[in-house]
Order: sequence, then structure tokens, then C-alpha cells
Amino acid sequence: MKKEIHKIILILLGIILFSCISIRNETVKLKSESQELLSKKIEIQIPTPFHIQKENYEEGVIYYYSFADSALIMICQGSMVELPMDKYIVSKTIQRKNTKIFVGEKNNKYWRKDVYEGVRVYYDNVSPNNKKLYDKALNEMKINPL
Repeated sequence: MKKEIHKIILILLGIILFSCISIRNETVKLKSESQELLSKKIEIQIPTPFHIQKENYEEGVIYYYSFADSALIMICQGSMVELPMDKYIVSKTIQRKNTKIFVGEKNNKYWRKDVYEGVRVYYDNVSPNNKKLYDKALNEMKINPL
């Protein structure tokens, strides 16, 4: 009986170890997304799978991308819209060439807001494990005039 329990435990540990290794080696597939806003065109590489939703309102447009890991990316241009991240406490502000970046943490997840010539791009609810992936998406995003 004792030997059988030890065998079962060893088998379970092997399964857990193997599944952890296979998860670590899993590659993230990226897709290039392109959207036209009011006066700009956005090109961004984002992880798949995702769900996209577009919201038009009187003064602008917002694109919402939701991901399987519960992260969100929001891209908007226009006035008179306030998103939840606009009220979050900023822990750090970074000034780049034409972009101002605000970052912070809420409920052990990361958020970020980039402001570039009237275009705001956000991510929210990003886990520490995936922060580099979403930072890369926003850092390498291209914004061009229409």
C-alpha cells in the first residue's frame, strides 16, 4: 500500500513538472492590428486570441481589445471620454519624444496610459508575468497621420 502511494505521488509530481515545462516553452502568437481613428492610424502587434469592440461616440472613437489572460488594451482618440485608468494613482511618469507615459499598479496587476498627440492608449489588468509582452506592444506601436 505504501509503495503504491509513493508511485502515485511520483507520477503526479511528474505530470505537474511536465505541464509546467510545457507551459513555459509555449510561444505567444502575435497578430498585427491596424485601426483608423479620427486623424491617426494605429498599428500594433498584440497577443492572440483577443476580442475587439469598437465604440463610436459624438467626439471620438474607442477600440477595446480584451485578452484570454484578462488584460485589456484600449485605444482612443477624441474628447469628453474618461476611462477608469484616468483616475488611478500614478506611480511613475515617463516622457519620451512625443509620448507621455503614466504607469502604476492596482490589485497586484499593472496598468499603463500613453498619450501621443491626442491619441490615448491604455493597458489594464496586466499580470506581472505578461507585463513585458504588453509593454512591448505599446512601445513598438506605430501611430501615423491619416
